[in-house]
Amino acid sequence: MTPRLWLALAAGLMLAACGRSPEATKPPLYTARQVQAPEEITFLLPGALTTARIFGPANDWTTDRHLVVEYRLPGMWDEPLTPPLDILRAATQVADYANRHPQARINLLGYSTGAAIAIEAAGRIDHSERVSVVAISSATPFPGAALGLVNGVIGITGSAIATRSLDAKTVWEEYFITLYLGSGWRTSPEKRAMAERLRKAFEGQINTPGEGRGRSQSASLLVWTLSPEARASKARITFFHGERDPVFPLPGVRRLATRLGATLCVLPDDGHMPHLSRRDLIDRVERVLADSSAPCG
Repeated sequence: MTPRLWLALAAGLMLAACGRSPEATKPPLYTARQVQAPEEITFLLPGALTTARIFGPANDWTTDRHLVVEYRLPGMWDEPLTPPLDILRAATQVADYANRHPQARINLLGYSTGAAIAIEAAGRIDHSERVSVVAISSATPFPGAALGLVNGVIGITGSAIATRSLDAKTVWEEYFITLYLGSGWRTSPEKRAMAERLRKAFEGQINTPGEGRGRSQSASLLVWTLSPEARASKARITFFHGERDPVFPLPGVRRLATRLGATLCVLPDDGHMPHLSRRDLIDRVERVLADSSAPCG
Protein backbone atom coordinates (compact mmCIF):
# COMPACT_ATOMS: atom_id res chain seq x y z
CA MET A 1 0.00 0.00 0.00
CA THR A 2 1.39 3.40 -0.98
CA PRO A 3 2.04 6.14 1.62
CA ARG A 4 -0.71 8.27 0.06
CA LEU A 5 -3.23 5.42 0.36
CA TRP A 6 -2.23 4.89 4.02
CA LEU A 7 -2.87 8.59 4.63
CA ALA A 8 -6.22 8.34 2.89
CA LEU A 9 -7.25 5.34 4.98
CA ALA A 10 -6.21 7.05 8.21
CA ALA A 11 -8.06 10.24 7.29
CA GLY A 12 -11.21 8.34 6.42
CA LEU A 13 -11.22 6.30 9.60
CA MET A 14 -10.53 9.27 11.86
CA LEU A 15 -13.34 11.39 10.47
CA ALA A 16 -15.76 8.49 10.20
CA ALA A 17 -15.10 7.73 13.86
CA CYS A 18 -16.66 11.03 14.88
CA GLY A 19 -19.91 10.12 16.62
CA ARG A 20 -23.06 9.87 14.54
CA SER A 21 -25.87 12.20 15.47
CA PRO A 22 -29.58 11.33 15.54
CA GLU A 23 -31.64 11.39 12.36
CA ALA A 24 -32.85 14.86 11.41
CA THR A 25 -36.54 15.36 12.10
CA LYS A 26 -37.08 17.07 8.74
CA PRO A 27 -35.23 16.30 5.50
CA PRO A 28 -33.38 19.43 4.29
CA LEU A 29 -35.31 19.54 1.00
CA TYR A 30 -36.83 22.84 -0.12
CA THR A 31 -38.90 24.15 -3.02
CA ALA A 32 -39.35 27.72 -4.24
CA ARG A 33 -43.03 26.92 -4.82
CA GLN A 34 -45.25 23.88 -4.83
CA VAL A 35 -46.35 22.15 -8.02
CA GLN A 36 -49.44 19.97 -7.99
CA ALA A 37 -48.91 16.57 -9.64
CA PRO A 38 -45.56 17.43 -11.29
CA GLU A 39 -44.64 15.54 -14.44
CA GLU A 40 -40.94 16.18 -13.85
CA ILE A 41 -38.90 16.77 -10.68
CA THR A 42 -35.33 18.03 -10.61
CA PHE A 43 -33.29 17.70 -7.42
CA LEU A 44 -30.36 20.10 -7.01
CA LEU A 45 -27.67 18.46 -4.86
CA PRO A 46 -24.70 20.75 -4.13
CA GLY A 47 -21.24 19.85 -2.89
CA ALA A 48 -19.37 20.74 0.28
CA LEU A 49 -19.38 24.47 1.13
CA THR A 50 -21.83 25.24 -1.68
CA THR A 51 -25.56 25.73 -2.11
CA ALA A 52 -27.99 25.15 -4.97
CA ARG A 53 -27.01 28.56 -6.32
CA ILE A 54 -24.05 26.90 -8.03
CA PHE A 55 -26.52 25.41 -10.52
CA GLY A 56 -27.48 28.89 -11.73
CA PRO A 57 -30.33 28.74 -14.26
CA ALA A 58 -31.48 25.34 -13.01
CA ASN A 59 -32.93 27.06 -9.95
CA ASP A 60 -35.49 28.68 -12.27
CA TRP A 61 -36.64 25.57 -14.11
CA THR A 62 -39.86 25.40 -12.06
CA THR A 63 -43.05 25.48 -14.14
CA ASP A 64 -46.62 24.32 -13.57
CA ARG A 65 -45.45 20.81 -14.51
CA HIS A 66 -41.80 20.84 -13.39
CA LEU A 67 -40.87 20.94 -9.70
CA VAL A 68 -37.36 21.94 -8.58
CA VAL A 69 -36.19 20.71 -5.16
CA GLU A 70 -32.96 21.81 -3.50
CA TYR A 71 -30.98 19.89 -0.89
CA ARG A 72 -29.21 21.95 1.78
CA LEU A 73 -26.05 20.67 3.42
CA PRO A 74 -25.38 21.04 7.17
CA GLY A 75 -24.24 24.54 8.05
CA MET A 76 -25.49 26.14 4.83
CA TRP A 77 -28.39 28.59 4.60
CA ASP A 78 -29.23 28.32 8.29
CA GLU A 79 -29.21 24.51 8.33
CA PRO A 80 -27.81 23.17 11.64
CA LEU A 81 -24.42 21.47 11.63
CA THR A 82 -25.94 18.41 13.29
CA PRO A 83 -26.75 15.84 12.27
CA PRO A 84 -23.78 15.75 9.90
CA LEU A 85 -24.27 14.66 6.32
CA ASP A 86 -24.70 10.93 5.84
CA ILE A 87 -24.57 10.01 2.14
CA LEU A 88 -26.98 7.09 2.34
CA ARG A 89 -29.43 8.90 4.61
CA ALA A 90 -29.47 11.88 2.24
CA ALA A 91 -29.98 9.56 -0.73
CA THR A 92 -32.89 7.90 1.03
CA GLN A 93 -34.47 11.27 1.81
CA VAL A 94 -34.27 12.25 -1.86
CA ALA A 95 -35.62 8.88 -2.99
CA ASP A 96 -38.50 8.98 -0.52
CA TYR A 97 -39.52 12.38 -1.89
CA ALA A 98 -39.29 11.13 -5.48
CA ASN A 99 -41.27 7.99 -4.68
CA ARG A 100 -44.22 10.12 -3.57
CA HIS A 101 -44.56 11.03 -7.25
CA PRO A 102 -44.46 7.67 -9.06
CA GLN A 103 -45.57 9.13 -12.41
CA ALA A 104 -42.95 11.90 -12.52
CA ARG A 105 -39.72 11.83 -14.46
CA ILE A 106 -36.85 12.36 -12.01
CA ASN A 107 -33.67 14.36 -12.62
CA LEU A 108 -30.82 14.27 -10.09
CA LEU A 109 -28.27 17.04 -10.65
CA GLY A 110 -25.33 16.65 -8.29
CA TYR A 111 -22.03 18.43 -7.81
CA SER A 112 -19.06 16.76 -6.06
CA THR A 113 -20.48 15.37 -2.80
CA GLY A 114 -23.96 15.96 -4.19
CA ALA A 115 -23.12 13.69 -7.12
CA ALA A 116 -22.51 10.84 -4.68
CA ILE A 117 -25.93 11.49 -3.16
CA ALA A 118 -27.46 11.48 -6.65
CA ILE A 119 -25.83 8.17 -7.59
CA GLU A 120 -27.07 6.52 -4.41
CA ALA A 121 -30.55 8.05 -4.62
CA ALA A 122 -31.01 6.80 -8.18
CA GLY A 123 -30.85 3.20 -7.02
CA ARG A 124 -33.44 3.80 -4.31
CA ILE A 125 -36.08 5.38 -6.53
CA ASP A 126 -38.84 3.05 -7.69
CA HIS A 127 -38.68 2.27 -11.42
CA SER A 128 -35.21 3.79 -11.72
CA GLU A 129 -35.42 3.73 -15.52
CA ARG A 130 -37.37 7.02 -15.16
CA VAL A 131 -34.35 8.63 -13.48
CA SER A 132 -31.62 10.71 -15.11
CA VAL A 133 -28.47 11.62 -13.18
CA VAL A 134 -25.99 14.33 -14.12
CA ALA A 135 -22.88 14.25 -11.93
CA ILE A 136 -20.59 17.29 -12.13
CA SER A 137 -17.07 16.94 -10.69
CA SER A 138 -18.26 13.79 -8.98
CA ALA A 139 -16.77 12.35 -5.84
CA THR A 140 -15.57 8.77 -6.21
CA PRO A 141 -16.03 5.82 -3.84
CA PHE A 142 -13.44 4.87 -1.22
CA PRO A 143 -10.58 5.54 -1.31
CA GLY A 144 -11.47 8.32 -3.77
CA ALA A 145 -12.69 10.97 -1.34
CA ALA A 146 -10.04 10.08 1.24
CA LEU A 147 -7.37 10.48 -1.43
CA GLY A 148 -9.13 13.71 -2.39
CA LEU A 149 -8.63 14.90 1.18
CA VAL A 150 -4.93 14.09 0.92
CA ASN A 151 -4.77 15.91 -2.41
CA GLY A 152 -6.51 18.84 -0.77
CA VAL A 153 -4.00 18.96 2.07
CA ILE A 154 -1.19 18.95 -0.48
CA GLY A 155 -2.90 21.69 -2.47
CA ILE A 156 -3.57 23.82 0.60
CA THR A 157 0.05 23.43 1.68
CA GLY A 158 1.09 24.61 -1.77
CA SER A 159 -1.23 27.60 -1.41
CA ALA A 160 0.30 28.46 1.97
CA ILE A 161 3.76 28.33 0.45
CA ALA A 162 2.68 30.42 -2.55
CA THR A 163 1.08 33.11 -0.38
CA ARG A 164 3.73 32.89 2.36
CA SER A 165 0.87 33.01 4.82
CA LEU A 166 -0.67 30.82 7.51
CA ASP A 167 -3.86 32.87 7.63
CA ALA A 168 -6.67 30.39 6.95
CA LYS A 169 -8.77 32.78 4.86
CA THR A 170 -5.82 33.86 2.72
CA VAL A 171 -4.68 30.30 2.11
CA TRP A 172 -8.18 29.01 1.34
CA GLU A 173 -8.82 31.82 -1.16
CA GLU A 174 -5.58 30.86 -2.92
CA TYR A 175 -6.60 27.19 -2.94
CA PHE A 176 -9.91 28.23 -4.51
CA ILE A 177 -7.87 29.29 -7.55
CA THR A 178 -6.48 25.76 -7.82
CA LEU A 179 -9.99 24.31 -7.56
CA TYR A 180 -11.18 26.65 -10.30
CA LEU A 181 -8.26 26.40 -12.74
CA GLY A 182 -7.11 22.88 -12.00
CA SER A 183 -3.77 21.42 -11.07
CA GLY A 184 -0.61 22.91 -12.54
CA TRP A 185 -2.04 26.37 -13.23
CA ARG A 186 0.98 28.21 -11.81
CA THR A 187 3.13 26.98 -14.72
CA SER A 188 0.96 28.82 -17.26
CA PRO A 189 1.40 32.60 -17.72
CA GLU A 190 -2.11 32.78 -19.17
CA LYS A 191 -3.64 31.05 -16.14
CA ARG A 192 -1.61 33.12 -13.70
CA ALA A 193 -3.13 36.21 -15.30
CA MET A 194 -6.56 34.61 -15.07
CA ALA A 195 -5.92 33.87 -11.39
CA GLU A 196 -5.46 37.57 -10.70
CA ARG A 197 -8.82 38.32 -12.30
CA LEU A 198 -10.45 35.55 -10.30
CA ARG A 199 -9.09 36.86 -7.01
CA LYS A 200 -10.76 40.20 -7.68
CA ALA A 201 -13.99 38.71 -9.01
CA PHE A 202 -14.55 36.37 -6.04
CA GLU A 203 -13.17 38.54 -3.25
CA GLY A 204 -15.26 38.05 -0.10
CA GLN A 205 -17.52 35.41 -1.70
CA ILE A 206 -15.66 32.18 -0.88
CA ASN A 207 -16.98 29.86 1.85
CA THR A 208 -14.32 28.29 4.07
CA PRO A 209 -14.52 24.91 5.86
CA GLY A 210 -14.35 26.61 9.27
CA GLU A 211 -16.89 26.47 12.11
CA GLY A 212 -17.22 22.71 11.68
CA ARG A 213 -18.72 22.86 8.18
CA GLY A 214 -15.96 20.86 6.51
CA ARG A 215 -16.18 17.90 8.87
CA SER A 216 -19.98 17.93 9.07
CA GLN A 217 -20.35 17.93 5.28
CA SER A 218 -17.50 15.60 4.31
CA ALA A 219 -16.86 12.90 6.93
CA SER A 220 -19.41 10.45 5.51
CA LEU A 221 -18.07 10.85 1.98
CA LEU A 222 -14.59 9.73 3.03
CA VAL A 223 -15.76 6.15 3.60
CA TRP A 224 -18.49 6.02 0.96
CA THR A 225 -18.62 2.87 -1.17
CA LEU A 226 -21.12 2.06 -3.91
CA SER A 227 -24.15 0.34 -2.43
CA PRO A 228 -25.84 -2.65 -4.09
CA GLU A 229 -28.76 -0.33 -4.89
CA ALA A 230 -26.50 2.10 -6.73
CA ARG A 231 -24.86 -0.68 -8.70
CA ALA A 232 -28.24 -2.13 -9.70
CA SER A 233 -29.77 1.17 -10.78
CA LYS A 234 -31.19 1.47 -14.29
CA ALA A 235 -30.91 5.26 -14.27
CA ARG A 236 -29.27 7.08 -17.16
CA ILE A 237 -26.09 8.62 -15.70
CA THR A 238 -23.89 11.28 -17.29
CA PHE A 239 -20.66 12.60 -15.78
CA PHE A 240 -19.19 16.01 -16.58
CA HIS A 241 -15.64 16.12 -15.26
CA GLY A 242 -12.71 18.51 -15.56
CA GLU A 243 -9.57 17.10 -17.15
CA ARG A 244 -7.44 18.78 -14.46
CA ASP A 245 -9.67 18.24 -11.42
CA PRO A 246 -7.25 18.42 -8.45
CA VAL A 247 -9.66 16.81 -5.96
CA PHE A 248 -11.09 13.82 -7.82
CA PRO A 249 -8.67 13.08 -10.68
CA LEU A 250 -10.14 12.01 -13.99
CA PRO A 251 -8.92 8.36 -13.97
CA GLY A 252 -10.98 7.57 -10.85
CA VAL A 253 -14.12 9.07 -12.37
CA ARG A 254 -13.49 7.17 -15.59
CA ARG A 255 -13.44 3.92 -13.58
CA LEU A 256 -16.64 4.89 -11.74
CA ALA A 257 -18.42 5.70 -15.01
CA THR A 258 -17.41 2.31 -16.39
CA ARG A 259 -18.74 0.51 -13.29
CA LEU A 260 -22.07 2.28 -13.60
CA GLY A 261 -22.37 1.97 -17.38
CA ALA A 262 -22.48 5.76 -17.54
CA THR A 263 -21.46 8.37 -20.10
CA LEU A 264 -18.37 10.44 -19.27
CA CYS A 265 -18.06 13.91 -20.78
CA VAL A 266 -14.51 15.21 -20.25
CA LEU A 267 -14.11 18.98 -19.97
CA PRO A 268 -10.63 19.77 -21.37
CA ASP A 269 -8.40 21.92 -19.18
CA ASP A 270 -11.06 22.41 -16.48
CA GLY A 271 -10.60 21.95 -12.75
CA HIS A 272 -13.10 21.11 -10.01
CA MET A 273 -15.47 24.01 -10.69
CA PRO A 274 -16.70 23.79 -14.29
CA HIS A 275 -20.04 25.23 -13.20
CA LEU A 276 -18.09 28.48 -12.79
CA SER A 277 -15.48 28.14 -15.52
CA ARG A 278 -17.92 27.04 -18.25
CA ARG A 279 -20.89 29.35 -18.56
CA ASP A 280 -22.65 27.00 -20.95
CA LEU A 281 -22.42 23.95 -18.68
CA ILE A 282 -25.93 24.09 -17.20
CA ASP A 283 -27.35 24.63 -20.70
CA ARG A 284 -25.57 21.44 -21.74
CA VAL A 285 -26.93 19.67 -18.67
CA GLU A 286 -30.44 20.75 -19.57
CA ARG A 287 -30.03 19.32 -23.07
CA VAL A 288 -28.77 16.03 -21.63
CA LEU A 289 -31.77 15.78 -19.32
CA ALA A 290 -34.17 16.57 -22.16
CA ASP A 291 -32.67 14.37 -24.87
CA SER A 292 -31.09 10.97 -24.39
CA SER A 293 -29.59 11.20 -27.88
CA ALA A 294 -27.32 14.09 -26.80
CA PRO A 295 -25.13 12.32 -24.20
CA CYS A 296 -22.76 15.25 -23.64
CA GLY A 297 -25.12 18.08 -24.48
